Amino acid sequence: MTQQISLKGMDQFRSLFLKLDRNNDGYISVDELHKEMEKIGVLSADQKAQGIVDNYDWDGDGRLDYNEFLSYMQDREKKWRINFKALDRNKCGVICQEEIIILFKELGLVISKKNAKKIIQMMDEDHSMTVDWGEFLQHVVLNPVEDIRDLVLSWQRSTVWSAPQAATQEP
Repeated sequence: MTQQISLKGMDQFRSLFLKLDRNNDGYISVDELHKEMEKIGVLSADQKAQGIVDNYDWDGDGRLDYNEFLSYMQDREKKWRINFKALDRNKCGVICQEEIIILFKELGLVISKKNAKKIIQMMDEDHSMTVDWGEFLQHVVLNPVEDIRDLVLSWQRSTVWSAPQAATQEP
């Protein structure tokens, strides 16, 4: 299973695991996962965090060890790699603010440049003002939506969103 992942991918997975394991006990609890999900505006974060743990907690101890978390990461990676490539319109390997604006437009929504920038900043770990695959994957791991439209809706609900400039339907 883990043989298909590059060393860089393994480093990214390990890094995210360590970030989520706030108390450094070697496990990710439902509460630790829930708190990170709330930060990015996931609705029903408590239920979704519990669902992830329930689905991937093979030993039944109520938390995820690294191998259980790795299995979850691999499932999310398979699902979202295609979506990332579709969002990366110019095929440069990163998503930029303009590509977020295009995505909203394709979904019949209008977004301000300010809010598109905030979405990028929410995922951008290295402060490059772009989102690479690793940064995007970390975001969708914490945001267990199933498709692009739901991802966009979760961005609208996030704490980074400026309500007065919220996305609206195009006329």
